[in-house]
Amino acid sequence: MKMNTENRPSVGIVIPAADNSFFASLTDSAAQCLYDLGYTALILSSANSAEKEKEHLKALVSLGVKGILCVSGLSTLPEDLLPPDFPLVWMDRQPASTRAIPLVANDDRSAMEEAAEYLIGQGCRNILLMPGYLAETRLSPRVIGYEEALKKHGIEPNPAYIVNRAGQKASETETEELVRDLMGQGLPVDGIITSSDRAAFGVITALHRVGLYVPEDVKLICFDNSPYSAMASPAITALDRNPRLLAENACRRLLDLIDGRETEQKTIIPVSLCRRDSTR
Repeated sequence: MKMNTENRPSVGIVIPAADNSFFASLTDSAAQCLYDLGYTALILSSANSAEKEKEHLKALVSLGVKGILCVSGLSTLPEDLLPPDFPLVWMDRQPASTRAIPLVANDDRSAMEEAAEYLIGQGCRNILLMPGYLAETRLSPRVIGYEEALKKHGIEPNPAYIVNRAGQKASETETEELVRDLMGQGLPVDGIITSSDRAAFGVITALHRVGLYVPEDVKLICFDNSPYSAMASPAITALDRNPRLLAENACRRLLDLIDGRETEQKTIIPVSLCRRDSTR
């Protein structure tokens, strides 16, 4: 049966950055799923700005969207930002809220713990964590998982090994600058975990500039597992977050809310570690 594509109702999608491979894949999958379900997606990027994200959420409501899927950088959802009971589903991240808002996400704490434990099993003891940029400061579950893995193996977490980007430049550029500065300070590093493949490329460039190599001197793991992770030299061990499954579940949770049905409040999508040359 051919679906009538005229006068489709619309759903908003808000993401922190359009040039991030995970967010791009997540958005593409969500837009396709919504189309198959009879909706049009209106996609906005907040450019890692909390204020832009708030403006986008309000703008989407004023445009008459039926609901919103949001990868949020906020620490707290302001109570007066959206109308009461407006259909909203968090993807990947969950700001604090007085409302019961469904979340579809990975277990980042557990995924990070697995990644850190794998590096420790490969002989790493000085592991640098670059957990990713958040528009508003809050404790990342990735940091929790990283610290739990270290403690489990008798390694005392050192705040100097947890490095956050400022979010003002491209992730690979900022990451390269941060890693070069750290290496210049003489901080011993034998393993690095980054928030994305692009950040991992920045790590590789920075290490090359100071005469170090992956995996001979430093072993490397990144989140997201885009095709570029496997195409890199060396191919990068990556955490695959299954963005298609995450997006499809988020769309179905949102459609439940739009149609007035009960829905799951928390859906966890599994993460798998894809082992490649960067940790051999």
